[in-house]
Amino acid sequence: MEHVIKQLKQFKVDAIYGKKKNYNAASRKRRYYKITSTGQIILNAITGTTLLAVIFGEGNKIAEIIALLFTIVATVFAGVQKVQDFENQAQGNAKVGDMYLEISKLVNLLLCEIADDILSRDEILKRADEVRRSIDQANKMGSQFPTSDNDYQEARKGIEDGEERYKADELELWN
Repeated sequence: MEHVIKQLKQFKVDAIYGKKKNYNAASRKRRYYKITSTGQIILNAITGTTLLAVIFGEGNKIAEIIALLFTIVATVFAGVQKVQDFENQAQGNAKVGDMYLEISKLVNLLLCEIADDILSRDEILKRADEVRRSIDQANKMGSQFPTSDNDYQEARKGIEDGEERYKADELELWN
């Protein structure tokens, strides 16, 4: 049973980091969405009004060039939003993060039940396999909503800096 418990602890560590890095990715993608959306709205508002004509005077070539450039940048922002699909990606990362949070809680409960000696050997193996399948499912879904190395490094740093409270033995990895 010692190796099963070690594996469960590894599952928990994986779930903790998976949760945190997916939440970080969701925050990052929402920030990108807000930046591109706000920029697009502002640029469209400026080019869609007479503001430039008021500032530079009617028929001013500089105003026309600035309006054209603003329109191009707003169009690029719209294209980036469409291609990157930041908001849907953020929702997907948050859902994957929720899946890892659930896995972490399941492992905690299972480890407590093992420590209290209330499960049979067969029940422990069955529940450990359920956890493994849940991780497989979260990993498969996570592959549709990528995270960056920076998302992982932020997760690691946040956990090490006490952003979330974990005991040292909860974060032990296989040696």
